[in-house]
Amino acid sequence: MYAISITSLKKYYGKTRGLENASLDVKEGEIYGFVGPNGSGKTTLTRILLGLIHSTSGEAKIFDQDVTKASVLLNRQIGYLPSEAFFFPEMKVKDVFRFFQEMRKVDDSRIVELVKRFDIDMNKTMDQLSFGNKKKVGIVVALLHNPKLLILDEPTTGLDPLMQQIFLDLLVEEKKKGVTVFLSSHILSEVEKVCDRVALIRDGIIYQVFEMNDIAQLENKKVSLFPSLEGELPDGMTFLKEEDGLSHYSYIGDINSLLKRLSGQTFEKCNIRDASLEEIFIQYYQKEGATNDVL
Repeated sequence: MYAISITSLKKYYGKTRGLENASLDVKEGEIYGFVGPNGSGKTTLTRILLGLIHSTSGEAKIFDQDVTKASVLLNRQIGYLPSEAFFFPEMKVKDVFRFFQEMRKVDDSRIVELVKRFDIDMNKTMDQLSFGNKKKVGIVVALLHNPKLLILDEPTTGLDPLMQQIFLDLLVEEKKKGVTVFLSSHILSEVEKVCDRVALIRDGIIYQVFEMNDIAQLENKKVSLFPSLEGELPDGMTFLKEEDGLSHYSYIGDINSLLKRLSGQTFEKCNIRDASLEEIFIQYYQKEGATNDVL
């Protein structure tokens, strides 16, 4: 059984496309990344999964239950963290937690554990908190009832680097317990760290789903040289730009073939490294006709 399964999902707002024939399956117990530019359809899909809006056509299921028919039952199994956590501004943090604790019918132990982990001041009111501290409150609320599925929208935005790492470590721990995580994020370094698979979406269309292990094995390199490479570039090599006195190239292909080609010329500076996930995705989006600022 899949934790999330969507089939030929469409959503139109009048004549404006939100999603177009979107299909994906999220396995139970995996961390699944959902990546795309603003306005690409990520939020639309999330709202459909949560039962907040209905699709125009197609099917969306969570744990084999249609989201339009079992939203109340499913919401007990889902922990949701929106990109911005909104709570009553005059409420103290401890009262926010008490409210959700009573609604979810859970004991204190989980809250105590998470509050300690994220270093949250329980006696402040919500309007006294920074954006990052409000996000930490949202994280606790999403996790306090030990959900089977976490749906997270830009979860680390506003967190300092230490808290980001604490949060990512927590996701890995939840995965080991069998929790499924659906992670929407534009911070590709965190996607690269924790996700098992990642889907690329643009203009409401899911273009590609990558296995992270497959991405790690791609022969995709970034090459920086001084002086620049003489003669015709080898197959798979593309000039990118001149910057900081170096010529920068991308290369997709066998590394031994590249080294053989470079050995025919003397360089004062030569650096070859694996392309980052962000560089690979930007390259992919550009190939599909997007621009530099898609991510």
